[in-house]
Amino acid sequence: MAVAGILLSNSWMGNQPAFATFPRYNFQILQPAPTQPVGYYDYFGKLLSPRQAAKLVKHQGLNPRDPVSYQKIGAVEITQELIDKGEEIYFNRKIGDNFGLQGVFGFAQGFATVLPEIRTAIAQLNGQPTSNLQITLQKNITLGNRTFHIGDVINTGLKVEKGGKFPLGFIPDEKTGTIGVTCAACHATVSQEGKRLAGVPNGELAIPFLIALSPNSAAGFVRLNTQLDPNNPLNLNPLNPIYKGDGKTIIDSKGNQVELPDPQKFETAFDDAVLDVPFGHFESSPDGIDDTTQIPSGFTFQNHPYTADGGFSVGSFNGLSVFNSAVHSSEINLLAAAQLSEQTLGIDSEVYIGTFLQNAADPRLRLPERLPDGNYVQPSVWLRQQQQQLGILFAELEDQIPAPGAGNYPKLKPSLATFNGLFFSPNSGQADDIASGKFFFAANAMSAFQNSLVPPPNRSQENWKALRSGSVQRGARVFQKANCASCHIPPFFTDNKIHPLEEIRTNSARAKSRLGLNDLLVKPKLYTYDTTVPVSASAEVLDVPTEGISDTPTTLPKGILPNGGYKTTTLRGLYFSAPYLHDGGVAVREGSLKVFWDGRYRVVDPTGLGLTGTLSRGLPADPASSLRALLDHQLREQVVAANKRNPALSPQRSNLDGTGHEFYVDNQTGFSIQQQTDLINFLLALDDDPGNF
Repeated sequence: MAVAGILLSNSWMGNQPAFATFPRYNFQILQPAPTQPVGYYDYFGKLLSPRQAAKLVKHQGLNPRDPVSYQKIGAVEITQELIDKGEEIYFNRKIGDNFGLQGVFGFAQGFATVLPEIRTAIAQLNGQPTSNLQITLQKNITLGNRTFHIGDVINTGLKVEKGGKFPLGFIPDEKTGTIGVTCAACHATVSQEGKRLAGVPNGELAIPFLIALSPNSAAGFVRLNTQLDPNNPLNLNPLNPIYKGDGKTIIDSKGNQVELPDPQKFETAFDDAVLDVPFGHFESSPDGIDDTTQIPSGFTFQNHPYTADGGFSVGSFNGLSVFNSAVHSSEINLLAAAQLSEQTLGIDSEVYIGTFLQNAADPRLRLPERLPDGNYVQPSVWLRQQQQQLGILFAELEDQIPAPGAGNYPKLKPSLATFNGLFFSPNSGQADDIASGKFFFAANAMSAFQNSLVPPPNRSQENWKALRSGSVQRGARVFQKANCASCHIPPFFTDNKIHPLEEIRTNSARAKSRLGLNDLLVKPKLYTYDTTVPVSASAEVLDVPTEGISDTPTTLPKGILPNGGYKTTTLRGLYFSAPYLHDGGVAVREGSLKVFWDGRYRVVDPTGLGLTGTLSRGLPADPASSLRALLDHQLREQVVAANKRNPALSPQRSNLDGTGHEFYVDNQTGFSIQQQTDLINFLLALDDDPGNF
């Protein structure tokens, strides 16, 4: 049903007004981009007018006057009410299951370690806002092999609104005593006036520090390198002999006795690896690869597919809804990754679960040495018995349900719609949960909200001068002359494609992240959007269209295969999203370059080059200087060299270098330094209204 509908909707697209079809080559490059049309319908990534949507519903034998008819075919009406609800979820609904994130990982326990410092720092603001809450430690804190001393000042990157009592994106839960994290922690900042700026990446957030504070942060070990590699003896495979010691002995899935890693050694090693990661970077894919990525911007409208590799490409809102679902499930559900650990990582599922549990933050969830009968424990069996006794059976599935056609948990199959076989969709009818609704309500609401966001205006004096002098306008011509628009097509400055790794030539790790799933995929399916959760056995199911996205419904998107690829990301909002490239490796600190009146530059402070001189030290990257490093061959070489000299950024650790995307605009490619400067000014002007201040 869905496939026939999508083909019909394609035939009607030619009658849509300009704001829905976005004719790329007839667009004035400096005019504002079209915005998401309220009142239209999203139909698996296609925008349909009310009339077109009604025709589609009628063609499928349903009543177009009944709102439920649209939900039955997978169409989402974009209303202001839906956008408002999405905003509320985005800012105020926690991410992740309490069992894994709190009971096992111990995020709230870790955060509580510096909560007195955070409260003191906020009180000292006297109601004023900040985009970087600096805390002064009131005690020594040892994480891994590093000790942060009393009196040390830490740049946390936490945002506090004007009059705010707690950091933006963090919500204390008095009922459970935990501290939840929302989308806004990473994907919002505050203006100088203290107002929220949704969609702007929190590029200075001290993610590594906040993670390492958790008492069992090593529960997330498959987010980092688990490959047993003799060239990297510090990899985080639990069977690496270097971690032998006081680990518990368990029974694996084949009935063998296996010794788990020493929990203290393993935790120390994990924290050391995490603390090597620069601020503003994260790793949420349980792929066993060092492929940390900087936080992306949240200006999502017509910026599909989603994530650096474009892996989220199908379903409502061009893959944005399945991405939002994944953020609340496959990207954060630590235990569910055990389902595929054998096939994708070569780690026995019982070894995975045992490693995950043996140092759990909640003592009740820690593996015992032996069972009462003297036998060794099989972790999955013990966990279910323990959960049952505690009244929290399958607690890791909080607000998540198995996808149709994926099988039964804990043996679910991945698909292009869910990489762990689970969807985030809280139970319907829960008045105290803002994410409660029919199937996929919350994911679609967040998509509608994110697609309503536009980059904030660039109010810098530099932008005002560049617009007034004509530099921005000249830069627009350089942008076209340099052929940037062949991929970064106005008005959204993307071609919505995934380009093979061989073409982009950036650091390969993230591009390969999902290749191990390709042979495991089943056809992507969704429940109809009128389905009540919990889902009944008679619930109707929709096939998710994949035409034009992947060669078959059970293969990864085009461009990712065979060797990995990267999406063309939008250029809108670059002023707010330094540093650049997916790994953030193209980074230069403010004051590191001296730029002369004619556009020439000189490096005056080499210590400010690369991540080494910026986010690895908790210091922000300068947008203009970092863009110059992106465009200038010689400066890029210096930035890459600075990254490669830092052991913490090596392929065996964070694996960040700033290489690739070698499309330079400099003397070597026939452009003057002034033209390079004009192009930089143009790129920094790509806000909500690029041609005006």
